[in-house]
Amino acid sequence: SKEGARGRSGEEILAILASLESKSEHPIASGIVAHAKLNNIVVQAVEKFEAILGEGVSGVVGGLEYFAGNRRLVSRVGPISPMGPMLEAQIALQETEGKTVVILTSKSEILGTVAVADAIKPEAIEAVAQLHRRGIKVVMLTGDHKNTAQFIAKQVGIDDVVAEVMPQDKLDK
Repeated sequence: SKEGARGRSGEEILAILASLESKSEHPIASGIVAHAKLNNIVVQAVEKFEAILGEGVSGVVGGLEYFAGNRRLVSRVGPISPMGPMLEAQIALQETEGKTVVILTSKSEILGTVAVADAIKPEAIEAVAQLHRRGIKVVMLTGDHKNTAQFIAKQVGIDDVVAEVMPQDKLDK
């Protein structure tokens, strides 16, 4: 979002988020960092970085602790000022458009969000079509929110979606 909490600009929010994500190996993180660099936003030093499996990341930037990730992370961190209905609606809309929303928060407040979208490769659509021609049902198994996953599945022609699965549970599914 362009405006953050307490008058923080979109650039400040992106700088904090890109700083945290610069330590992450997740593909979404590299997209956020690349976008920040394209916009000449300086990535700052991060202390006490932690990758939180299936949820996001945390770390200290400029002496303050931040968290970046999905709804599960935000609900666990439990900021004093949680997401309001307008932000919830905005996130839900972005997810139905196939975007993954990364929420930046401190322990006290939600600071902002960034929506990231994967470009669907034409060869993915063709690969699914070839599997269908062979009589193979295609299932997407993902940690993404169900709305995001269903959008992508529809675009590619995937038959069924199992979403919001934690990494350690994927093999069991």
